[in-house]
Amino acid sequence: MTTATSLTPAAELSLERMAELFTQAYEGYEVPLHVDAGAIAFMEEALDLDPDRGRVAWRGGRPVGVALLAVRGEAGWVGGMGVIASERRTGLGHQLMQAVIAEARAAGVRRLGLEVLEKNVAARTLYEKLGFRGFRRLEVWALEGSPAAAASTAQACAPRAARGRIAAARRASEPWQRADATLDRLDVSTPALRAVTLPGGDAIYRVTDGRASVLQSATASVAAAGALLDAILARAGVRSLRYLNVPADDPAAAALRERNATCVTSQLEMALEL
Repeated sequence: MTTATSLTPAAELSLERMAELFTQAYEGYEVPLHVDAGAIAFMEEALDLDPDRGRVAWRGGRPVGVALLAVRGEAGWVGGMGVIASERRTGLGHQLMQAVIAEARAAGVRRLGLEVLEKNVAARTLYEKLGFRGFRRLEVWALEGSPAAAASTAQACAPRAARGRIAAARRASEPWQRADATLDRLDVSTPALRAVTLPGGDAIYRVTDGRASVLQSATASVAAAGALLDAILARAGVRSLRYLNVPADDPAAAALRERNATCVTSQLEMALEL
């Protein structure tokens, strides 16, 4: 006999309990996530996650699954969906996704996006059944060590100026986690965000916990992308750089390969037209 399932708004869980559930829901994945209450609060603020529209699945009086939803006008994003290991393949993922799709429609979302690990065939199949279609491959990169070469032509610049040039050169949308609205939330006027520029392009990055995270870049060539990456490592004073969800055909991805960076994982970006 299957235990009855109920869905409630994610807002009903404390940040601490949500962090625990989120971590459990990604247990055993290719890239497990370990988050705390601070990380959940940061995601809600920077990524516009709406806990009133996200959903938590309950069975036997305990939370066993979660789907988070972010909304920015007519754009929406599933900011994570997972079910604890003991309750997988029981239809909970389908229920959660149907619920957040309904919430997205109610919020006026016209296009709902998400990312799914390429190797997670079960999740990809679920999303395709719900009408999501993949449209590009994204890669998560990690680069450790000293810059490959001195980037003497790269100079520090104001993040707002770099943003303007990047937007003008942009040929495809940024993934949600690095979109302009996300940078707005992070407030580019603060010292936490920095930028470098050279004749071939610009990059914006953030330094936290001894690591530089690239947020946006636009370059005319692989060489320019590499020079910017080298400049970030040199100027940030760190030996670790991370670039989340880089489109596979972006010059930065090629530059990272040249530097023997590690492709931590690859994802398929998918979207559902509502």
